[in-house]
Amino acid sequence: MAFMDILKSIGSGFGAIGGSLVNDLSILWLLTPILFFWIVLEVYFGKYQSEKLGWNTALGNGMSIFWILIISLRELFSEGLRNVSWSRFMGLVVLCMYTILIIYNSFAHKFSEKVSFIMASPTITYYLSGVAILWTFGGLIISGWVILDLFLLYGVVLILEYYLKKYIQKESGSMVGSSGLGGLN
Repeated sequence: MAFMDILKSIGSGFGAIGGSLVNDLSILWLLTPILFFWIVLEVYFGKYQSEKLGWNTALGNGMSIFWILIISLRELFSEGLRNVSWSRFMGLVVLCMYTILIIYNSFAHKFSEKVSFIMASPTITYYLSGVAILWTFGGLIISGWVILDLFLLYGVVLILEYYLKKYIQKESGSMVGSSGLGGLN
């Protein structure tokens, strides 16, 4: 496959992802709170570097994606069994199993904190929530190129997250001592 063909295929995958965003604008009612919660958590952990994700936050993140998946399953079955896309169903079941693992582990503390908190990080859980919504409500058709583009998009999200946290640290650092309160803000 020629390089230009690969770029066109990658572009078509991004087009499918973007098209699922505008396919039904009512999905913004689901995506907006997810994006808001995600950004707030990223800003919080960027500003308060000494605080780490705790077991209770991991549980909350698992519960957040769980309710999104339940709503997605309800939507999938809304027109009866005859119209169910079984590939979408299986994808949602896999995400549900991942979510149940996060929730169970948050109660039982079976994995190390490091592994547990990576699995339940806001970036992963809210990103997967957004993908589930686009897949179920936006009609995103999953193909090899779309999967590749979702991984590329996730990489871009990680880069943006890194720079957001750096910016927040810089802004928080410049405010320390400038308040006249001995560094208390």
